[in-house]
Amino acid sequence: MNEYKKLRIKFLSEKMCQAKIYNCSLRPTDVHHMKGRIGDNLLDTSNWLAVCRSCHNWIENNPEESKELGFSKNRLL
Repeated sequence: MNEYKKLRIKFLSEKMCQAKIYNCSLRPTDVHHMKGRIGDNLLDTSNWLAVCRSCHNWIENNPEESKELGFSKNRLL
């Protein structure tokens, strides 16, 4: 099992959905990478958010509001 998969399983098992914004099930199924998944960001758990599928879809479809709410960060900084 690769390092990302191990970290992801452990991370999601220790949390509830951290967004709780849109039809939330409270059960995290996804890792939202707040600064994207490129380079070191893939394994940087300080930029991860445990989210349910519904909240993750909302975050991805509403990038400006997601940044305002702190669910996404500027990928260039």
